[in-house]
Amino acid sequence: MNLTEKQAECLKLMESLSVVDFSTIDKNGFPSTRAMLNLRNKQAYPHLTALYEPETNPLTVYLTTNTSSQKFGEIQQNGKACLYFYEAHAFHGVLLQGTVEIVTDNDLRRRVWQKGWEMYYPKGDADYTLLRFVPDKLKVYANFSVITEHI
Repeated sequence: MNLTEKQAECLKLMESLSVVDFSTIDKNGFPSTRAMLNLRNKQAYPHLTALYEPETNPLTVYLTTNTSSQKFGEIQQNGKACLYFYEAHAFHGVLLQGTVEIVTDNDLRRRVWQKGWEMYYPKGDADYTLLRFVPDKLKVYANFSVITEHI
């Protein structure tokens, strides 16, 4: 399986799941993992698919968080992060390691905003942050094996 085939397999899984596990590094150097909305999910966010078209890395992922969150502070301190997409029942997963950055482009932030997100961001734009995760390493877990590749 070449890198393009692996990426296609990864995208298929990434675009089908509603949640992704996101890990950052806390102030003591330990991983901190939480479940996040998966904005790559084509069914839940069909209008965001165009967001990924200009990306040079096809496995780039956008996420959102509260500016007031501990996660936001961890990202400011250390941009290394990990995403894990998986189907637990099938023992199939994709782990992406890379860097995450805080998006400051207000037009892009507004494009991503979803009606109904007020429940996550009751302070609105003042507490809403868009993140851009760019992987440089992937691991595909399938058929009781692991394939690792640098992107």
